[in-house]
Amino acid sequence: MSRTLVFLLCTLGAFGEMKFNHNVFLDSEENVQLFWKVEDDTIIFEVRANTTGYVGIGLNSNGGMKEADIVMAWVADGTPFISDRHGIGNEEPKVDEQEDYEMLYGSESDGLTTIGYQRKLVTCDVNDYDITSDTVRVIWSYHPDDPDGRQTAVYHGPQRRGVKSVVFLDVISSKLTELPEGTKSFDILVDNLIVPDNQVTTYWTYHDEIPELATPQHVIRIEPVVQPGNEGIVHHLVLKECYGLTNITGNRSLHYVDAMYQFSSCSKMIYAWAIGGGSLEFPENVGYRIAGEDSVKYMQLTVHYDNAQLLTGVNDNSGVRIHYTPFMREYDSSLLTVGASVFEFGPIPPKEEAFLVHGSCDSKCLTEFLQEGELKVFAVFLHAHLAGVGMRATHYRNGKYIGEIAKDSAYDFDLQEFRYLKDHLIVKPEDDLLVECTYNTMDRTKVISGGLAATEEMCLAFLFYYPKANAEGCYNVPQPDSLEENLNLGDLKNKTLRETLQDYDWTKERVDVVKAWWKEAPRISYCTNYSGHIAFPEEADDDGFIKTGSLESLIDIQNEIVFDDKCSQSTGLKGSLVIVVMFAICNIFVTL
Repeated sequence: MSRTLVFLLCTLGAFGEMKFNHNVFLDSEENVQLFWKVEDDTIIFEVRANTTGYVGIGLNSNGGMKEADIVMAWVADGTPFISDRHGIGNEEPKVDEQEDYEMLYGSESDGLTTIGYQRKLVTCDVNDYDITSDTVRVIWSYHPDDPDGRQTAVYHGPQRRGVKSVVFLDVISSKLTELPEGTKSFDILVDNLIVPDNQVTTYWTYHDEIPELATPQHVIRIEPVVQPGNEGIVHHLVLKECYGLTNITGNRSLHYVDAMYQFSSCSKMIYAWAIGGGSLEFPENVGYRIAGEDSVKYMQLTVHYDNAQLLTGVNDNSGVRIHYTPFMREYDSSLLTVGASVFEFGPIPPKEEAFLVHGSCDSKCLTEFLQEGELKVFAVFLHAHLAGVGMRATHYRNGKYIGEIAKDSAYDFDLQEFRYLKDHLIVKPEDDLLVECTYNTMDRTKVISGGLAATEEMCLAFLFYYPKANAEGCYNVPQPDSLEENLNLGDLKNKTLRETLQDYDWTKERVDVVKAWWKEAPRISYCTNYSGHIAFPEEADDDGFIKTGSLESLIDIQNEIVFDDKCSQSTGLKGSLVIVVMFAICNIFVTL
């Protein structure tokens, strides 16, 4: 029996068969695959690479070598090795003084190297990267040769390296649970659309009738269906219900702007997906109700195409697959959208490294929505566009900070995942929900406004909750008139504020005015109930907005929060005696 096989059998015997919840290919050629699972405060990895040399995996927030937390792994003469290192630039990573990665097993067979290892989520090592709910840039590399003398690695070259964004925590398993017996499904897909080749951004809308069902059913999973080959163009999908729509006599497939007017009843959002994301899985006791009395007949699918290369002749049939069951669960689910109102979204100046924008759902709206009691949030979907680099949603009760709902301080526009809450968040009428977005506009020469295009911006959190309440959307932004006054714009000469600011000279003083406006100015809020009707119609202006107060106090409270230092009582992860003894025993058997 070979030494490799003996060692592999020994280590697998000690750890048992590893079963991982998540996995992802790090490269398009599928040469490097990463598996992981989280157990308490430890994350266990397995990397598989099509090589008989070394494979390197690094973690950081920017995708570069510098300051990356790197582990190199290989198998030499039947024995697996790992090396805990950190990047210092575009040169060979340095070995860490504190070793925080522990090897579990390893093998090399038929050109495939497999290495299992683990580490603490937070190691308290300045050269390691804390693994949180943030998006992580995973850098990878491999080479056909092992490191020389188990220390010096041969440069991998430009063709055997790359970076991929991954979220390690609070995401649904790659292996979805098996659907219950009796589950059926239907698709809502755009109908052979030829993606426009004369513009980068296209929002296209399709309307379809759901199956006729005699009794109420519960949707228990919604998953994206992206046509193979169009993954680089289909950026996100939104699914809505169309209340009161009983028949469509005209075109079911049309541009989003036209659909806004012709199908205004399609206002209640059910599901949102963006590039890199996965399915929406409902809790075991929760489902989204369809069919039955007062149910909708039609659903609206909107697809955002991002045709940056203006490709011609791209045909698309993407959309969603809806799985439902006749066995009704305890609670009906719904979705509440909170944040900054998109089309009233104020300016974000250019050449700013970390510009903050806030929006909220305030207690006045929540009190109106939650007259029948509290709701419980089970999943969150954070959404910004290209300039977004960080997002968080926080929770307040009677003006006091309750906690963080979701956070991603390394937000990636190209990877937008549902964040599942281990403890479902209870929201009460007296609560406020604050959404904060951080934008980097260093590559922009003009101001950014809110809008649908990827080059415009949004700052939204989609909260999936139960039981169903009379709530749909809850947004606010600072009052635009106050910005005109603060910037001393005077007569806009028949221009809109947005048009005026496009050619504005953004001095530091003017940028500071806008920063203060976003934080301190009184707000206008827009709240809609489940049917899309505005709350407080007697107070609302012609566009449905009501005047509300500043968010300054909530923002100040949030900024004052000091989180516990997890490293104050720790000296970091040291080598496990059990693992050391196990490897010693395994090596004894190998040498016999």
